[in-house]
Amino acid sequence: MDDARAAELVVALAALAGREIGAAEADAVVVLAHGMDPQRANDIWTRHRRAPDTVPLRDYLAMTLRFVERYPG
Repeated sequence: MDDARAAELVVALAALAGREIGAAEADAVVVLAHGMDPQRANDIWTRHRRAPDTVPLRDYLAMTLRFVERYPG
């Protein structure tokens, strides 16, 4: 998935979470997702399962985008 499409998806995912984010924030999430290693993604998921409110939205969105890009279907 190209970065523009990924940013659109991030904006839509944020809306589903009840948050509105702009293009700059979406781009930052895409960059974070591209640089996220599997261990960090697993750490975010583990924290989210235990205490969802403690995970920053940017981390959660990047983890989700990484998963979607890795397993599209």
